[in-house]
Amino acid sequence: MMSYLPYIAIITIVILGSILSLVLVKSSSAGKKNDKYQNKSKAVILKEASKKLASNPKDPKALMAIADLYFGENNFNKAMKTYRMLVDLCAVNPDLDEYRINKNYGICAMEEKIYKEAYKSLMIARNSKPEDFLTNAYLGKIEYMMKKYDRAISYLLYALKLQPDHSESIKFLGMSYFKVKKYKEAVSRLNRAVSGHPDDKESLFALAICCNESGRVEHALKIFSHLRPDPVWGPKSALYSGTINTKMRKLDKAIIDYEIGLKHEKIPDEIFMELKYRLAGIYSSQGQLEKALEALRDITRINPSYKDISNQIRKYRELSSNKNLQIYLNAPATDFVSLCRNITAIVIKKTKVNIIDVNFNNSEFVDIIAEVRAQKWEDLILFRYVRTEGLVGQIMVRDLYEQIKELHAGRGFCFSAGGFTENAEQWVEARLIDLISKDKLIQYLNKVEAF
Repeated sequence: MMSYLPYIAIITIVILGSILSLVLVKSSSAGKKNDKYQNKSKAVILKEASKKLASNPKDPKALMAIADLYFGENNFNKAMKTYRMLVDLCAVNPDLDEYRINKNYGICAMEEKIYKEAYKSLMIARNSKPEDFLTNAYLGKIEYMMKKYDRAISYLLYALKLQPDHSESIKFLGMSYFKVKKYKEAVSRLNRAVSGHPDDKESLFALAICCNESGRVEHALKIFSHLRPDPVWGPKSALYSGTINTKMRKLDKAIIDYEIGLKHEKIPDEIFMELKYRLAGIYSSQGQLEKALEALRDITRINPSYKDISNQIRKYRELSSNKNLQIYLNAPATDFVSLCRNITAIVIKKTKVNIIDVNFNNSEFVDIIAEVRAQKWEDLILFRYVRTEGLVGQIMVRDLYEQIKELHAGRGFCFSAGGFTENAEQWVEARLIDLISKDKLIQYLNKVEAF
């Protein structure tokens, strides 16, 4: 008996192999039949559903079959119409899955950009299942579009707890934080959003603003510079990069930024005017007054009352007609100090002036200490020339008074290309300080030219 065992084992293996082969062939044949059924399933579903609806237009199973079919194909328009009928039936048919119907109807409405309908149905669905990911994600997106950013943040944070890597929810969470000016919270989300979708220029632009506002200026400048050629985001990005470079006193780079922004074909009027306005300011600071005036004239063609443009035009015209005033306000420090020395020599008539010291303070003002001799008297006088077109306040004249006391000077003069505040004028009334505002300064500037 033992001698037959190997043969029995071999025969058993052969039989089992044959059975397995037969099963595989049949399953393969069944799979092909199933493929054919799948190809015909849409037509079959529609045919069967149509028969049922012909006898009962509100047959819930037929309507659900059609709605789910179109929903699965992303044919949201047709799916929405059918789900709408099912939403109405939910009130009278407790057997219907109200949660699934409202959720799918809300998603369809969302895709069709009918946001009020979407919001209503998705809220009903969420009331049934608050923990559903899609419901929270879509509600967060809708709240963002409705500019209810705090509510959007709440829904999107919940959605991302359920699916932490959902890219669209990450983007809208970052954008929501950006809109409520929580820039640090926005940066991390927007970084994730753009790392997965580098062509998302909206998120990239928002990220640059958030970086700038949260102190990462160099990174912001890099992004803005990258976006400058973009036809949509380019003008705004050029404006931001130019502003950053202006603050950093990189004026040549700022000019390039503004000029790149102005090269775009389609620029919103507000952006165009601001680019021109800031460009004019830089040209003026460099003494290129004709270019500054040309930039301002371009603005007047769109809006003659934009900001203080009329005052700026008058100012640049005045500067262009008075070289010494240009030097006083915009020239390099050496030329400014030289001009102030010349003014000092003619302030008090019939005197001999001996300048003994000059102190230049961070481009804000220069102090000139001089011995002044007349026929019957002599004294030490401090002359301060403030380099501004604005109003000089009490703090500046108080500081001048302290310097006069330290020097044991007998008198002081404070010059401004603008004017002085009322408090400053009142404060010097009982003190030996003369305030020289713009009109009087220009008279001296004209005399210096003649002198």
